[in-house]
Amino acid sequence: MRPRYPVTKNEIKLKLFPKQAEFVKDKTENIALFAGRGSGKTRAGATKALMYALENPLSIGMIAAPSFPMLRDSSLVEFKAVCPPQLIRQFDKSNMVIKLENDSEILLRSLDDPEKAGRGPSLAWAWIDEAARAHYDAWRAVFAAVRHPEFKVQRWITTTPKGFNWCYQEFALNPRPDYKFYQCSSRDNIFLPEDYVKKLEEQYKGDPEYLLQEIEGGFTVVGGKSFFAKEVLIKMLAETIEPRESLEGCVEIWKTPIIGGKYTAGVDFAWGEQGSYAVCQILDFQTGEQVAKIRGRLPLDEMALQTHKLCDRYNRAYLGAECNGEGITGVNKLIELGYGSRMFHRAEDWYINEKKRGWHTNDTTRPIVLGELEEAVRNFAVRPYSKNTVSEMMSFIRDDKGKPAHAEGAYDDEVMSLAIAWHMRQVAHFEGKNVIKVGSY
Repeated sequence: MRPRYPVTKNEIKLKLFPKQAEFVKDKTENIALFAGRGSGKTRAGATKALMYALENPLSIGMIAAPSFPMLRDSSLVEFKAVCPPQLIRQFDKSNMVIKLENDSEILLRSLDDPEKAGRGPSLAWAWIDEAARAHYDAWRAVFAAVRHPEFKVQRWITTTPKGFNWCYQEFALNPRPDYKFYQCSSRDNIFLPEDYVKKLEEQYKGDPEYLLQEIEGGFTVVGGKSFFAKEVLIKMLAETIEPRESLEGCVEIWKTPIIGGKYTAGVDFAWGEQGSYAVCQILDFQTGEQVAKIRGRLPLDEMALQTHKLCDRYNRAYLGAECNGEGITGVNKLIELGYGSRMFHRAEDWYINEKKRGWHTNDTTRPIVLGELEEAVRNFAVRPYSKNTVSEMMSFIRDDKGKPAHAEGAYDDEVMSLAIAWHMRQVAHFEGKNVIKVGSY
């Protein structure tokens, strides 16, 4: 349905409620609107896109969404609803580009593949709708694409929160002059049917956390109970810091190794251009500090090589390498590289018995290592410095059956690699030949 506005030669009038209008007019470089369902967040994002494009002739901007159906059925629908048709010179559906009468262009992109979305011309602005459903890599790719030197660039997101994920970290955690966020409730939308919010309340009755997120636009854990102590994680998140060194696009260093220092490590192998990440965490044995990390979608042999190099740098850190599934390929590569004697194995004959190599995560070992990490977090014994590591911990829950797992749309690679690295403190040795706990796991 077309919006109710009169169109004149010089003016377009749209009806916005106060918080929508405040968000639309804000010129902060990076801005977010966190809002409940039916709150008009997508309408606000679309209005802001139209306003920027009209005020800046010849500009190129982007409207993006986590998937093409969401882009087509929501973000694009709202933009067409607020934009008078006479202002659209051309809609190139094959390339998904809207050209306006003032020569501004708007690219329409899905964030299924963040790297592709971030390639192309320098953008003056970008809007990500339902951003919390997209991965942090999507935000980073879009952020880098908005760099046009001739315009005052701006990036904005509109979304219902999804736990304490990257949206919370990026916009709400640490106040910065070039970042700002707004929050509004479904109740703030004066244009909604009178019984809309009441029906939502009835639907979410008995689930106050979901009500807080879906109606009030608040940050909380939904889909289960937080596995780790939430109040501790919030404090840990506030203490995260940027790495002092980054290497080869996947290695982050917070503290360099010290002479005589002892370190443990855990690696969760994964590979491919999409889906899970391969992660290696390195901890200081004495302080529990996260000193270094590898994270990337690397082929198994490359991940093994990077893990070997990093562990070797940290005084040959004692390593637990997960061998589940294709992970055995990474374990075998580490052994081939000469790191077998500094790794955990499940039997003394690991060097001839492939089935006994590496760390195996199963129904017995998984609760053990996760339980140990939960206790360490609760007591501030482990000190993660990576925002992404803490973010994954904040999205790690107990489901309805009490089983620990990542929340919908989240990952757990950093959690599991950290748990393995922490557990290695129980079995690590730093002198002499390798010691095996035969039959323990």
